[in-house]
Amino acid sequence: MGKRKDHITDGMLVTSLKHGEEKAMEEIVRRYSNKIYNLAYHLTRDASAAEEIMQEVFLTVISKIGTLEHNSYFSTWLYRVATNASYGFLRKEKKFSEQTVSDEIDQEPSIEFEHDWSNLPDDILLSEESRNILKDSIDSLPETMRAVVIMKDVEGFSNEEVAQALSLSVPAVKSRLHRGRLILRDVLSDYFRKYTVPSGEDA
Repeated sequence: MGKRKDHITDGMLVTSLKHGEEKAMEEIVRRYSNKIYNLAYHLTRDASAAEEIMQEVFLTVISKIGTLEHNSYFSTWLYRVATNASYGFLRKEKKFSEQTVSDEIDQEPSIEFEHDWSNLPDDILLSEESRNILKDSIDSLPETMRAVVIMKDVEGFSNEEVAQALSLSVPAVKSRLHRGRLILRDVLSDYFRKYTVPSGEDA
């Protein structure tokens, strides 16, 4: 791998790894360890489990990279392995429930929020308390929505990439993301209400 690391694509790394180059695996770990850990932690809400899952994912990469037919799909494959491992942990701990979520969003009722917090000052929106409220709100989402919200809104995956990683249709991803965002906005609206209610009104 003579090229600068910045210019080496995932596909190149996978090709090198398939040819037994150890440095390719080192670069994969460098690129993805934090992302895999964060995804596993958000899904399991267990730091030690997330650490174990991260190690399990990279062991899977080493042992099964030869089964990956399209090298350019490496990142979505990696996330699928991490998600499956996280759900496996939750099932083992009996914390996972298969909750059905309708794929139809055309009939989704519009929801009006009494308090608009979108224009609040940055020092309120970006405070540590606000970030913790958002984190806890994401953690409290149903499992079927949480993975989609984390991958789309936290990790920045496209709808198509999320669908591939979670073995869902794109409409299902959009539906779960839509519902998850509504839940989050509802929770955050309640939290920020204290900043939007004029002084003297009841909270």
